[in-house]
Amino acid sequence: MLKKQIDNIYFGNLIPIVKLQIIADNYKDIVSCRKIKYICDFKNEQEIILQEWSYYKNTYKSDNEKIVVETIDNEIQNTFKENKLHLFQNILTRINFLIKYETQVAFKQRKSFLDDYVKMKNYLFYSVIFIIIISTFIVFYIVIQVIRKDKQLTVLNKKYKIDSITDSMTKLYNRKYFDTIFDNMPFIANANHWECAFIMVDIDYFKQYNDTYGHDMGDEALKQVANTLKEYFDKKYEFTFRLGGEEFGIILFDIDIHILENCLKDMNRKILELQIEHKNSKILDILSISMGAIIYKPNTYVSANKMYKQADECLYKSKENGRNQYHIHKG
Repeated sequence: MLKKQIDNIYFGNLIPIVKLQIIADNYKDIVSCRKIKYICDFKNEQEIILQEWSYYKNTYKSDNEKIVVETIDNEIQNTFKENKLHLFQNILTRINFLIKYETQVAFKQRKSFLDDYVKMKNYLFYSVIFIIIISTFIVFYIVIQVIRKDKQLTVLNKKYKIDSITDSMTKLYNRKYFDTIFDNMPFIANANHWECAFIMVDIDYFKQYNDTYGHDMGDEALKQVANTLKEYFDKKYEFTFRLGGEEFGIILFDIDIHILENCLKDMNRKILELQIEHKNSKILDILSISMGAIIYKPNTYVSANKMYKQADECLYKSKENGRNQYHIHKG
């Protein structure tokens, strides 16, 4: 298809050989007539020749071509003024020369264009091959990365504080991110044969703290508690969340009951070590926390909703039994 377009360009538009051929044919008619008789009526031929020559003359020409064409133009004008047979014959020879010349140039230009086209086609072909190879490599690399890293664990391993999943005040993970991790906790535990734990933490008598010291001091207390939780649970696959208000959540992967109990004891102690004054607490004169926890064993298929409810019940027991303590759900 492109080759046909090239032919149309060079033999239809760029090279007006047809115009020269019309001029030559009309000169032949004049020469034929003049060979027979001296006086010939060639007004029609003259009109056609001058019209076609004007078209040809005004098409694009190089500087050297312009010199030749101007010379022939003068000779054409003279043939009709002098009306001599040998002048008509000479100009016919010159026109035939132009036809051969334009044809040769057309073939050369066409060949040059085709050579450039072939080069461009090869360039595009190898470029496409290169792009396909690079694309294949990239896709292969991505697939390998996905296979090597479990999708859920990849999410869990991200310790960067991304705004969309981080509580703006405490800098802990927010409730939205908690829902994502917590809902997937049974699946991850089953897939890796891990025991996992969920801990609910509540600051004791925090309403009374805000009423006594004001909300600004309340926010500072929340930040200190959050920072303590975050610094303690900073290992791989340990995640700390602010669930709302003064309530926090902790998810621990690959853990057992003994490690969990030690963690809970440590947390009660570390919060007391902050020595945050709370004179209106009903149990101590410093800030304390209560906790409820649950262990999920792999392949027990307890739903996330049920685990949350059981941990909340354990937290309630801690509060009912005097606060500043913890309870672990006994499955």
